[in-house]
Amino acid sequence: MLAAGIPHEDERVELLDGELVEMAAKGFAHDVVKNALMRRLVRPLPETIDLGIEGTLQLGPGLLLAPDLLLAPVSARRASPEGFCTIEGPEIPLVIEVAASSLAYDRGRKAALYARHGVREYWVVDAQERGAWMHRSPVEGAYRDMTELSRDATLRPEAAFLAGVTVPLPDLG
Repeated sequence: MLAAGIPHEDERVELLDGELVEMAAKGFAHDVVKNALMRRLVRPLPETIDLGIEGTLQLGPGLLLAPDLLLAPVSARRASPEGFCTIEGPEIPLVIEVAASSLAYDRGRKAALYARHGVREYWVVDAQERGAWMHRSPVEGAYRDMTELSRDATLRPEAAFLAGVTVPLPDLG
């Protein structure tokens, strides 16, 4: 499909186990929250950690995702045979999705995919209401620990290289 130009490089889609899922255009609230999260996370990062922003991640055959923010060691990145960035899930300490119109999709289907591939921590931040869900400890295709946070809460990543980083949800714009 990719060699034949399906999907076209300008299309906003994710490939989930062989199924093309069209993604909505990013709106103002999404960008405000994503950029605020990015500013909070980028400052303390050591040179050995990458902050990927809306890049394509190939987690497996037939599985192309475009996480809003992805933190992973630079050394963990590899090119897949198809030319996409691939990182083994357990090597990914944190993925963040900012949901405007995709809240149910991000909290359900994408959470299950990230857990199935062993991504250690996964946040979904509601761009409209500013609440959040933290998913941690993937076991057998599901997250063992899922915490819903209200709009006045503070996010704190588990990764040691982000020790001391706090993301107060009210500060996200």
